[in-house]
Order: sequence, then structure tokens, then C-alpha cells
Amino acid sequence: MKQLVLKSAVIIILFATIFAACSQKKEVSSKDLKNLVDSASYCLGANMGKQMMVDKMEINPEVLMNAFYQAYEGDTSLLIREENMQEVIVKYQRTYEEKQKEAAKEKGKLHRQTGEKFLAENKSKEGVITTASGLQFKAVKQGNGNTPTDEDRVRIQYRLKLIDGKVVESTFERGQDPVIMGLKNIIPGMVEGLKLMKEGGSYLLWVHPDLAYGDMDSPELPAGSVLCFEIDLIEVVKDSNLK
Repeated sequence: MKQLVLKSAVIIILFATIFAACSQKKEVSSKDLKNLVDSASYCLGANMGKQMMVDKMEINPEVLMNAFYQAYEGDTSLLIREENMQEVIVKYQRTYEEKQKEAAKEKGKLHRQTGEKFLAENKSKEGVITTASGLQFKAVKQGNGNTPTDEDRVRIQYRLKLIDGKVVESTFERGQDPVIMGLKNIIPGMVEGLKLMKEGGSYLLWVHPDLAYGDMDSPELPAGSVLCFEIDLIEVVKDSNLK
């Protein structure tokens, strides 16, 4: 499951040093891509520009290009001393991350309102049980084997959907073998649901965002989303029988 992409200082610095080698404002045509170096340079520049646009990173392209040329040509008279660059990048990254969090929180308000309405209606449906934490579940099939603990791993098949029916992930659709997950490495709502199950069981889970990814935002999982799981618990996996 993808999470909110936050560019590290290392990646930002790397992007700044590999910006496509073409002069400012100069139009580049296919005739300028004369060899592999030219083509790779173009691809690196296009990828960086696209990624920064997607991540809504605020940059000044002209300043970036000037700094790129200075560094690439070995000019040591940089406007900011190299020993101070890390501090600037870290400060920028923190500011960027805070803006991303605020934007995701604002975006999440609408999804949370829609999700709360969905859960309020869903809890009254036949067979649906709501726990003290707010997790909603329904036993499609009760198992008769072991129940996992926090220290265990589980072998499961699962399908994750949003409340609008969009499938985000599914081992069923992929036709793959069941996946193995450690309970320590998954979201609280899924952990709680699995600990209610026994091997051989099939459950539906409806997970409030506060038991999932909260207001973290990504194209696949918008901020504030209620998650809908279909889970088949195949096996509680111990180290001794892990294959």
C-alpha cells in the first residue's frame, strides 16, 4: 500500500544535480537527442519535473538551473556555502512536509464525513458488529483453527476496497498464493480484525481512518478513507512451519 510520498533531503539534492543538461529557456527538439547521453539527460529532466509537479514541490526552476550549471561546471563560488546546504534543504523539507500534511488533512475532511455516514448506516446491517474501538466486522465464515496474537504472522488472502467499491489491492484478483504478514507491521484495524478470527475463517472488516492511515494521502488511498477488507485467514504462521 502506497503512503504519502515525502522527498528526503538526499533525493532533493540528487534531483538538483541530475537536472537535464540543456540551457535555460532553450527549446529542445528530437534532433538534439543525438546519443544515449542526450536521451538519458532528457529523461532525467522530464522525470524530475513530473515528480515535482505531482508532489506539488515549490521550486524556482531558473535558480535551480543556475545552481546546477555552477556545480556541474566546477564553479566553487556558490551563493550558499556547501556546509550550510544541508541545513537549508532540511528546513525546506520540513516546511514542505508540513504543507503536505495540512493539505491532506483538509482533503481528508470530506472523505471522513462520507465515511462516518457510511459507517453509521453499515453498523445496523445484518451480521455487522461494532467493537469498542469503532472497528466494524462481519463473519462470513467462522474458522476452527488457531487465533493469531500480536507476536504471530498470518497467511491470508485479502481484498482491500474503498467505500465506493474501488479495489485498491487484491490477492484474489492477482491469482497469487496467500501472502504472509506480521501483525506488528499492519494497521491497527486489520490487527484487531485478525485477532477476532480463527484459521479457516472469512471476515469482512470496515476500518475507520483512525484505525488505518488517518489523513495520510496517496492516489490509491485518499486522506481520511474508510477501508473495506475481505480477509480469508489461511494459517497462523509460526517460525517452525514457515515455508
